[in-house]
Amino acid sequence: MTQAVAQILKEVQQLSPAERAELRSQILERTAASGDLTDEDFGSLTAASFRALDDEETAPRA
Repeated sequence: MTQAVAQILKEVQQLSPAERAELRSQILERTAASGDLTDEDFGSLTAASFRALDDEETAPRA
């Protein structure tokens, strides 16, 4: 993983759940516009998004 990617991931972890949901939505919109993803790719992305949301719901609150 590059340092730039690691920094982005670190910053994403600091977002609120609502901000993360918005980020996911925006990334998917921009990625979908490229036309490079298959239905299977979208299914995998959706499953990953739901897993992330489930993890956020079950994570201890600070």
